[in-house]
Amino acid sequence: MIVDDESVIRQGLQSFVDWKALECELVYMATNGKEAKEYLQSAPIDIVITDIKMAGMDGIELAKYIYENHPQTKVILLTAYADFAYAQSAIKYNVVDFLVKINPTEKIPDAVHKAKALIALQQKHLSEIRDKFIKEVFDNMISHPEAIVNKMNEHGISLDNYLLVMFEINNLPDDPIETTSKDYNNFVYQVKHFSTLAFKNFRHYTSIISKNQLVSIVSFANEKTSEYMQLIPNTSKDILKMVANFMSFAVHVGISLPHTSPFELPEAFGEVKKALTNSLYHDIPISFFNPSDPMPSGLKPLQTHTYIDEIMTNIQKENVVEATTQLSKLFDAYKENNVPMEQIKAGGLLLCSMSYKLIDEPQWEESTFINNETLTYAQIQNSKSVRDLFLLLSTFIHSTIHMINSQGNQSNYLVREVNKFIREHYNNQINLQSIAESVHVNSSYLSRLYKKETGEALTDALNKYRIEMAKKLLKNSSLKIFEVAREVGIEDPAYFTHVFTKYAGVSPRAFKEKIF
Repeated sequence: MIVDDESVIRQGLQSFVDWKALECELVYMATNGKEAKEYLQSAPIDIVITDIKMAGMDGIELAKYIYENHPQTKVILLTAYADFAYAQSAIKYNVVDFLVKINPTEKIPDAVHKAKALIALQQKHLSEIRDKFIKEVFDNMISHPEAIVNKMNEHGISLDNYLLVMFEINNLPDDPIETTSKDYNNFVYQVKHFSTLAFKNFRHYTSIISKNQLVSIVSFANEKTSEYMQLIPNTSKDILKMVANFMSFAVHVGISLPHTSPFELPEAFGEVKKALTNSLYHDIPISFFNPSDPMPSGLKPLQTHTYIDEIMTNIQKENVVEATTQLSKLFDAYKENNVPMEQIKAGGLLLCSMSYKLIDEPQWEESTFINNETLTYAQIQNSKSVRDLFLLLSTFIHSTIHMINSQGNQSNYLVREVNKFIREHYNNQINLQSIAESVHVNSSYLSRLYKKETGEALTDALNKYRIEMAKKLLKNSSLKIFEVAREVGIEDPAYFTHVFTKYAGVSPRAFKEKIF
């Protein structure tokens, strides 16, 4: 906006400054400060170029008003030589530059560039502050409604009718290339750019929430709810199309219900999280929050390792049905607790890592299963939905058990039967003699054979397995130490403590205290 009471100055600045080259649009020319003030109250202006001496409200008073009421607007003062000292008094109002009126068109481009640079810096800073605030609300770090509204006013966030759109970015499931944090960062900024283009006709605030998530708050002032509830999914589809055309990764979208009050922002975040979770679990590109679905009351402590221990126990027992049943229970718990995708992937990596350790034997070094270990981890990381990850892990469990089962062709049949007997009867009063009787051989012969085939004594193998089971009980139950000893087939508490310390490196009490 140009403000000057001399018509020739206004017309000259309009005609002889190449505003297009400066990437600026001249939207209004005011004849005095009072007229400029009225216009500023109805429309935002980035840069005001104003004369100092004008009737009614001069340029210094206008600069003061802008400083106090429109701090985002930058002011450039036009002054005569005699006014220069007077103009300097406006420095406290953050005036960008002072230009002498003699040939001002030559000096204006530099002053405008300076103002634009300050605006860009200010917008970047404001964007960072808004991002931080939105993330804090998203993470429930700021939850009090009045505190939220005060912060919104402070950061210039204005909401009328609005809803939330949340995006999560993941690798395509068939993409073998490992995605780095830098790649994700670039992808997220590209999606942010796409959303800015898509929502350009509406007031919106898009913030990066995590490594691979961002959320847009889209406000539709004076729009009918039914209209923008149709516009939002269509716009989101446009974003997904842009992503599909230019990026090789998957994007899932969750959309909240419409809201009318900024006090409802935390509720809207809860809805959009639930909608996105539904999109990921069922591999639906876009999912709306369904109010009939129960909202989680907050994440419950989920003992993932308890489920994984059960799965591993059944893998060792070669029980496919029970292992996959436990996997289903784990994923049901994930869904019930609204667990983030990254945490679910971490559980999958742990399960596979523990499974590979079961078959870390020299005779299997050349097997396809072992050589695919790196690929398995990559497939877990690249899973784009919870359903894909469940199917991947279910198939993996079947393959692991098949691999363990095939060891009967690789090593001594008796060793295999002994290990199976230990897994099934470790909690009973068994010893070398009873184990030998179960496989119908002499105990001395079995002892020598087992040592030759495995490299360790059979009694060591039995005690090691018992102590591993004892560790699980100490982790996951309120049993006393002597009760744990009985549960793993050792009646004498003192002997149990001795055996536990030998194989675990610490006493049962110290192990339990370390956990809790």
